[in-house]
Amino acid sequence: MTKPRKIELNLGNPKNGWLPIELKSMDFELEFNASNIPESPTDKLCESLILAMKGIETEICWNLEPECYFFELKQIRKGIELNISKSGGITENRILIYELTGNFESVILPMYRSLKKFNTLEFDKTDWKEIDQKKLNKLTELVKSKKLSKAL
Repeated sequence: MTKPRKIELNLGNPKNGWLPIELKSMDFELEFNASNIPESPTDKLCESLILAMKGIETEICWNLEPECYFFELKQIRKGIELNISKSGGITENRILIYELTGNFESVILPMYRSLKKFNTLEFDKTDWKEIDQKKLNKLTELVKSKKLSKAL
């Protein structure tokens, strides 16, 4: 059995409504700056991880004004599929640029950890809004129970 490719997601320090983002895996690297318009993508990522952990297909739109990256998460058998596509705008046609099939440890956990780390950063509230604490707590509960069920 091959070991799933693990992703690494780094959310940088936001400035003036822009967030530097870096996603890496063994065979792929993507760096971009996402806007917090029309909605906060860090909140959306938190929501999407909650949905993905419940087996619900979900996506995050990272708005680059006008271009967009979409991270789609869907459950397949016992794994998680991450599809990254790019478009010229929110309603434009998407082009798939990366596809990864992994699991909780290789896809969900690295994204969750990046949100937790982002939550500890010091930044001006006019630059970016903090992640909704209720959502982050809910996600933390789901991650902990998943880890516990794996340990049993």
